[in-house]
Amino acid sequence: MRAACIALCFVCCAVLLLGHQSKVTAHKLFGSMTYLTNSPDIAERITLVDGEGVVWNGHLHVSLAYEGRYGYGDFNQDGLTDAVVIIWESQGGSDNEVELAFLIHDGTRLVHRQTVYLGDSAIIHSVKEQSGKVLVDMRIHQEGDCQAGPTKRVRNAYDYLNPTSDIVPMRGFRES
Repeated sequence: MRAACIALCFVCCAVLLLGHQSKVTAHKLFGSMTYLTNSPDIAERITLVDGEGVVWNGHLHVSLAYEGRYGYGDFNQDGLTDAVVIIWESQGGSDNEVELAFLIHDGTRLVHRQTVYLGDSAIIHSVKEQSGKVLVDMRIHQEGDCQAGPTKRVRNAYDYLNPTSDIVPMRGFRES
C-alpha cells in the first residue's frame, strides 16, 4: 500500500511539473512575441520583452502587456495549432483595452493576425478553445460601474474565420 502511495505521488508530481514547464514555455513565447497595435500612427507593431513593450512617437506612446492568459486550437482550420492570448493595450490615461490576439501558425511560427476588443479594464476569468472558436468568460462594464470594477459577467465565443460577428451563441459552455 505504501509503495502504491509513493508511486502515485511521483506520478502526480511528474504531471504537475510537466504542466508547469508547458506554462513557463508558453509565457516565454507569448511574452516575447510581436503584436499588432490599434495605434498605427504611433506604432503598427510592438515586440514584447518579458511580457511588456512600449513605443514612443514624440509625446504619444502605446504600450502592450501579456499577462499569462492563453489558449491553443486550430482557429483558421488549416490543421496547424494556433494560439490566442489576452493582451492589454494602453495609450495613457485610464485607457486599458483588453484584447484577444489571434496568433496564427504560418507553417513556421505563430504570427499575430487579428485582434478582438474585449472591453476596457475587462476582467478575464478563463480562455478556452471549443470547436475552433475561443470561449472567453469575463466581466465587462455596465451602466453604473466604476472604471476599475466591471460587474457584468459574460461568456462569449469569438471566431477567427468570422471576425465581423464576434459574439456567437454559447451552446455547451461550462464553467470550470
